[in-house]
Amino acid sequence: MRYDLHTHTNYSRHWLFGIDALGTPEEMVKAAIRKGLDGIAVTDHDNVKGSLKAKEFARKFKDFKVITGAEISSNAGHILGLGIRESVRPNLSVEETVEKIHDLGGLAVAAHPYAKFWLRDCLKEQSLKADAIEVLNACTCTQFQNRAAQKLAARTGKPGIASTDSHCPRTLGKAGIICDGDPLSAVVKNNFKVFGKTAPKKDFLYLMAKKYGRSIKWKFEGGPKLEK
Repeated sequence: MRYDLHTHTNYSRHWLFGIDALGTPEEMVKAAIRKGLDGIAVTDHDNVKGSLKAKEFARKFKDFKVITGAEISSNAGHILGLGIRESVRPNLSVEETVEKIHDLGGLAVAAHPYAKFWLRDCLKEQSLKADAIEVLNACTCTQFQNRAAQKLAARTGKPGIASTDSHCPRTLGKAGIICDGDPLSAVVKNNFKVFGKTAPKKDFLYLMAKKYGRSIKWKFEGGPKLEK
């Protein structure tokens, strides 16, 4: 079975764009099914609302799995909390963030640990405090950044997952993991395979153009209609 363990919906926020993704939870679920995925983890920035919406919507589709979660902003970089149903407060230390995820019964994955955006910090070797490392991020990272994460996981024996970090239906499923049974258990046991590669640059340019154009439109309309 094939899973994409890092995706975003319009419940993700961005300081410049307002809303950081193009698809609703329902649209992302439908796109994942069209592309032959068996499940996705919805990991919006610092909140689980989109993942709960997606999980509720996916109940109508037999055998499709939505993993609830969030991409949490620690004070040193981003950490995926997979399997959690409550939001974790941002800007905690890496250790505190991982502990909160564990307290909620979740799995902590270091997201794009060598990718630095807009002067944000990235985890680098602090990734080792998480349960697993994202070693192939199809939509956000360069090949160099992914290779650095792959080397860290290989050197330390940490499970290394692949995912898309998709912010729109178009890029869903370009990378992920293949496993039998529950995907989170498979990651813990390091009993899975990764698939995929970095997405074409045109997909990144498409996303940025769409988000920027939308933000300009909102400036004339009084701002985005943020989901609650």
